[in-house]
Amino acid sequence: MPALQRRKRIGVCVNDKKKRKLNFHVFEELCKSRGYDVTDVDLSLPLSNQGPFDLIIHKLSDLLVEAGQDLKSHYLVQQLQVYLDTHPYTILLDPLPALHTLLDRFESYHLLRSLESRNNGICSVFSPPCVELVSKHCDIVSLVRAHLTFPIICKTRIAHGPRSHQMSLIFNEGGLNEVTPPCLLQSFINHNATLYKVFVVGSEHFVVRRPSLRNFPLGETDEKTIFFNSHEVSKAESCSHLSQAMPCPEVHPPPAAIVKKVVQSLQEALGMSLFGVDVIVDTQSGRCAVIDVNAFPGYEGVPEFFQALLSHVEKLFEDPKEPSPDPPAEAPQTLRGPAPSNSWVADSALADPYKNSLPDTPYFNLCTPNLSDDW
Repeated sequence: MPALQRRKRIGVCVNDKKKRKLNFHVFEELCKSRGYDVTDVDLSLPLSNQGPFDLIIHKLSDLLVEAGQDLKSHYLVQQLQVYLDTHPYTILLDPLPALHTLLDRFESYHLLRSLESRNNGICSVFSPPCVELVSKHCDIVSLVRAHLTFPIICKTRIAHGPRSHQMSLIFNEGGLNEVTPPCLLQSFINHNATLYKVFVVGSEHFVVRRPSLRNFPLGETDEKTIFFNSHEVSKAESCSHLSQAMPCPEVHPPPAAIVKKVVQSLQEALGMSLFGVDVIVDTQSGRCAVIDVNAFPGYEGVPEFFQALLSHVEKLFEDPKEPSPDPPAEAPQTLRGPAPSNSWVADSALADPYKNSLPDTPYFNLCTPNLSDDW
């Protein structure tokens, strides 16, 4: 009599707050009804005693951000990496190096600009011009004059946590004195107070319309800097005065073909399955602009999320990736998620963020002296 096949085990490394927000127990029950074992993963305990895991779903943004300054957090991340290295058949959703890229707005915007340059600037998708500020020891006004137009959005470098949602809208050179590096400055694009959240789950994606910042006069004005929380402006239930659209010609949603191309390009580059893309439509040109990419978003407004996630997990189980004993240096083994592509970022100034091994250096070096103004 043949031996009974072991039930697939899915590990969940998601904090209680995120699980409650997502009603993750629904997904766990759905998995169990399909014959999969689901168990929480505790990184503070030996993973080898908790597994074996066929797949681990995680939301480790907090831990990766903390790992740059906190030894305990760094140790926990390294413990997970050791487990993955010694259990090469375990699939991680999503690969940690790609998650690190999306947690750093400097790096993620390099990716978005790479998407635009790969299409030789003729595609209907673009990323608004921006500059990276690492310290105040630079001529911010000259950088802005050379590369940006007012109004300007100011965002923190780290794209995670409550502070990452604190932004400002700057209307003149005087407002630049209130900028606190490290941060990213980006030309504001009028988009009729409408944001399109693209939620990606494996090979599927869902587009949800959300409120956003209203239109403002283009060019330098005397208006005072507006400080705001992006969550309060763009949540489904938001009713901020900043998102009250002015009478203007209707702008159509981004074409499905363009959204699909953006999603596929990002998946190719990052090797990720669970992420969100923020898209707006320029009221002047009608072109689509990608203004943000985030890992494992909230999926609000996507009732099909759990079914889509389980379908993706089952596809991964049906198509196991066998590890190569000696993977070539130019094509690193990628059993942590879908295989990434280097073609998108070939002309990027970034170091390769897609290698499987995690860096020994801090994940977020906010004291680096480098300043990029090539956008």
